[in-house]
Amino acid sequence: MAVSFLEFRDTLYPQGLFSLTQVKLHYPEFNTNNLLYWQKKGYIIRLRREWYCFREFTRVNEFNFLVANNIYAPSYVSHQEAMLFYGLIPEHIVDSTSITTKKTKSFEILGKTFKYYSIHPRLFFGYELKEMTANGFRRNFLIADREKAILDFLYIFDFYKTDEDISGIRFNEIALEKDVDWNRMGGYLQRFGLKILEKKMQAIRQIYQV
Repeated sequence: MAVSFLEFRDTLYPQGLFSLTQVKLHYPEFNTNNLLYWQKKGYIIRLRREWYCFREFTRVNEFNFLVANNIYAPSYVSHQEAMLFYGLIPEHIVDSTSITTKKTKSFEILGKTFKYYSIHPRLFFGYELKEMTANGFRRNFLIADREKAILDFLYIFDFYKTDEDISGIRFNEIALEKDVDWNRMGGYLQRFGLKILEKKMQAIRQIYQV
């Protein structure tokens, strides 16, 4: 069955990005040569393997979060990128950083590096669903909460060991005091069950007086 781009766009545009599998669900006899043609015309962009997006969505805020969640799943945005999202650190983060239960991987997509750090399934928690509006349509993405973003960061990047190292992270002291739930943080630390991580959190609280 022949499918026009306008019909295709009306069907899949609300998703923003889509996979070949999703296309086949809507159009079982879909001719994949259409995707090549529409790429050449600039209507769609190939992200990775069978993942594509409509060009307009690359200009949407938080678009990278949708890409990160979908191209390598299960995963959720975390550590540096999540901490920046919550205003916990001041630095601009160039790379996208996520947690996954799969192997550690990285992909270059649209000039940005999407990094995925592997974690044990029992530590795959502490994330939440947030809503965004993309070109008039509501979409959801998974991102670590503030407490888990900090713990994921310190757990994955274990070279932050001394007080001097931790001071170099340059946390936003006001955000640590007002926005971080330290009771929740304590519960998360128990689930990790790592003394070294507890010591790092104690150091943060002492350094920033929170």
